[in-house]
Amino acid sequence: MKKILLMAAILVGVIATANAQTSPLKDYLGKYVFPEGSPVTEVTLTIEDTVLTINSAMGATALEKKGVDTFYLAAYDAPIIFKRGANNEVETLTIIVQGMELTATKVAASFAIKEEDFYAKVWANKNF
Repeated sequence: MKKILLMAAILVGVIATANAQTSPLKDYLGKYVFPEGSPVTEVTLTIEDTVLTINSAMGATALEKKGVDTFYLAAYDAPIIFKRGANNEVETLTIIVQGMELTATKVAASFAIKEEDFYAKVWANKNF
């Protein structure tokens, strides 16, 4: 019985730590759409191994955090700046790349996508 309680306490601690590490990044998660005629039509931001990742038709790349609402896309030597609205929620992202300033509007959160991925991995491994 003591072992079960100890394992439960450890599991709760691990989950709390994981949530604490990723919670600041949750604000950025979601799908962002660029205006018509942009080189990229849309991007999706997800968290992979506690790192914010940008996904597009061109592939997936990790972002480096540089400051509050500011990241760096090393693959394209491009800063990414997030803007928040009056309710303090992230509304847009701007990528400054090769002399262009591309701004996308957030249209959806990606929590459902990540949750589906999580459950798919759990069921695929069946290690419970």
